[in-house]
Amino acid sequence: MANELLDAPVAPHHGPEVDHLLDRLNDPTVAASLNSLLDNIELLAVLVAGLDGLARKGEVIGDTIAEVLDQIRSTTQSTGLDPMQAAQQLGTIIPTLAAASPAINRILESPIVEPEPIDILSETAVALVDGLKAAEAKKTRLGLRGLLRATRDKDVQRGLGFVVEVAKVFGRDLDKRSAQTTDGTD
Repeated sequence: MANELLDAPVAPHHGPEVDHLLDRLNDPTVAASLNSLLDNIELLAVLVAGLDGLARKGEVIGDTIAEVLDQIRSTTQSTGLDPMQAAQQLGTIIPTLAAASPAINRILESPIVEPEPIDILSETAVALVDGLKAAEAKKTRLGLRGLLRATRDKDVQRGLGFVVEVAKVFGRDLDKRSAQTTDGTD
């Protein structure tokens, strides 16, 4: 059928653009490329959907990508990593990413990539690292009495208050999730 379309007479009033297009469609290399595109149309659709999700979160993701690229640039300069070899290896990972696209889209649509959760997670990560360093340096070990004594510290009280509030919200959400699971809505 495609050959019939290509061999069909074209209206005599066509311009050079149509002639050029017909010449290109008759080129076996172009035809093979178009066939390859059509054979991979589902993968292309998944990639386009993922790119659409990226575009929707563009500013946050753009800032993150800029930071990552800056880190990559400084790492490649300091370690001698070959960016071309890394790019070739990345090419082998792309099909795996395409298969993971539903999970990636779910993450992109979730509130985890919003600035506030990212800021909170960053602060938590810094606190964990700083706490580990302090515990190792001081060789901190507490029994029940030491734990009770530590609750007199205003910073410990604020931290415990935060943990208690998070636990309340988390417990409430677990209860909702449990109710959905038993109702069969999840």
